[in-house]
Amino acid sequence: METKFISNFLTVVRLGSMSEAARHLDISPAAVAQQMRTLERELGTPLLVRHGRSTRPTAGGERLYEKGRLL
Repeated sequence: METKFISNFLTVVRLGSMSEAARHLDISPAAVAQQMRTLERELGTPLLVRHGRSTRPTAGGERLYEKGRLL
């Protein structure tokens, strides 16, 4: 598992948007979306609920966010 993807996940949750996170991280929105899909596939659970351009964490995403912040 790529630790950078977890860091980027934390940014997505904090900013509430993959496109905002992409601007903040200076990478493309498609790259952020691919990283989130990779994390979800590796962890075997959905992490984000997508509503248009905004996102919010699922219950699994909340757990990852809390644990990830401690790292």
